[in-house]
Amino acid sequence: MTFFIHTFGCQMNVNDSEKMASVLSRGGMRPVERVADARVVVVNSCAVRAKAREKALSFIGRLHPDQIVILAGCVSQAEKEQLLTRHRRIDFLVGTHQFHCLDHIVAGLLQSRHRGASLGFSRRWTELVPDAFARSSSVTAYVSIMEGCDNFCSYCIVPFTRGREKNRPGRDILAEARSLADQGYREIVLLGQNVNHWICPESQETFPSLLDRLASVADVQWIRFITSYPGYHDSRLVRVVASHDRIARHIHLPAQSGSTRILRRMNRNYSREEYLKIISQYRRAIPRMRFSSDFIVGFPGETEKDFMATLSLLRKVEYESVFSFAYSSRPLTRAQAWGDDVPREVKRERLRILQQLQEEIQCRRNRALIGSEQDVLVMAPHPSAVKEVIARTESYRVVNLESRMPPGSSIRVRITAAGPHSLRGVEVRN
Repeated sequence: MTFFIHTFGCQMNVNDSEKMASVLSRGGMRPVERVADARVVVVNSCAVRAKAREKALSFIGRLHPDQIVILAGCVSQAEKEQLLTRHRRIDFLVGTHQFHCLDHIVAGLLQSRHRGASLGFSRRWTELVPDAFARSSSVTAYVSIMEGCDNFCSYCIVPFTRGREKNRPGRDILAEARSLADQGYREIVLLGQNVNHWICPESQETFPSLLDRLASVADVQWIRFITSYPGYHDSRLVRVVASHDRIARHIHLPAQSGSTRILRRMNRNYSREEYLKIISQYRRAIPRMRFSSDFIVGFPGETEKDFMATLSLLRKVEYESVFSFAYSSRPLTRAQAWGDDVPREVKRERLRILQQLQEEIQCRRNRALIGSEQDVLVMAPHPSAVKEVIARTESYRVVNLESRMPPGSSIRVRITAAGPHSLRGVEVRN
């Protein structure tokens, strides 16, 4: 029996899809590379924005009627059984805490195509999959250390789809990281909705201590962590990052807005000034530290002055990259009750202006690297250029170059050209 998993959304979803593939393989099923060849199709969905939800449902609408369709992840968790009434092509709903049951669910559907849902929340962290499971990359491995969120930002549906914060025991995290390093993975990415708020449920150890120990025992090129919450960065975490070269000099630090007034309405629990203080602390301790971020434009009540504050934050920080979106109201959130009072055309124009500014910043910063030498990690063969590979710098910039080195190789390159989203280089040979 064959299956295909299509993933929408964040790295947490990618990691969940890897685990779902392992569970299905454990049940005797075989993955296929084309959705048309699959008897069972699992769509792992994202509910953070309305557009992501619509993409998942549109994908399902294009599937063959004979295929068994399972909608997994955040959309299922948020909207529950009503999806089965509205979308007849969905056979079964699997929530964010139920993918460990996927093999049994599929076995039942193959015997009797009885529609249903498995949507319960786990109250604590549980090791739900085998220690070894199929990874989507031979270079980078995701390691989940916590899940859920207790912050309840006013725009965000995550606490309702992922549940309250649950933390994985530190000994299990360290054991998995050591195993991955021994298997030859060159990059480990620690995952969590608020990854830097991790607290060991057994010892009360905190994230800076875990990161310190992990960087001391895991023999990899780089360790990264996403997504971190600005309010949980402190001087101790800065010191730990600064003390280990294998902790990448790049942090994804979502700001969401450059206006303190809007940040308060978002329930982000930090001000513009406090956010900039975090940036300054890192740059004083690690001059080459680089940042990326997330921004929402057109949040309810956002004025032109608020938007200008966001643009000024982009200019001040000069991010390596930015994920930016127009606000869309999400069910269950506090902001849904406020009304979507920023006109759609205003949102669209603000998003265009922000993205244009960020592209100019990226162009300028990338062009400044032309002629420099950079250490990069080869990630994969280039999908469309023969003899070329895709590599990444420590600051997560994409570098395309001609090379025979296999994925996982660390090489030095000289940058020869630059665009807003990637660099081009040549290998520097000793």
